[in-house]
Amino acid sequence: MDADDMIRGHLPRVLIVDDAEDARALLRIKLRSHGDYEVVGEAIDGVDAVDQARVLQPNLVLLDVAMPRMDGLAALPLIRAAVPDVRVIVFSSFQRTTIEAEALAAGADRYVVKGSSMRDLMTVIADVLQPVA
Repeated sequence: MDADDMIRGHLPRVLIVDDAEDARALLRIKLRSHGDYEVVGEAIDGVDAVDQARVLQPNLVLLDVAMPRMDGLAALPLIRAAVPDVRVIVFSSFQRTTIEAEALAAGADRYVVKGSSMRDLMTVIADVLQPVA
């Protein structure tokens, strides 16, 4: 989110990317109930995510790793190319091993293991969206 958005009071625009409907629904409900975020779209795979990011220009993408057609790590640089200032939190059920290093190397701002508490995820989101000084 850029400084102009902060000044105008716009809510951060979030794109949720996960092939599991229940995971997308959980994230959507939590973000909407929090009230500080606008969910502008949902994608079911990396191909869809890149297309939607290009059109919707979100401030934040919550990006799953394991998805059909194109996984999150392959989609990440394409999303960054489509929306250069976007913040990306990669999440996966894979424990923090080489996947975290790969995600960060591919351009993720943070990596979160699925199953972490929603409170923790909301803290990570707030942290990632803080304006750069």
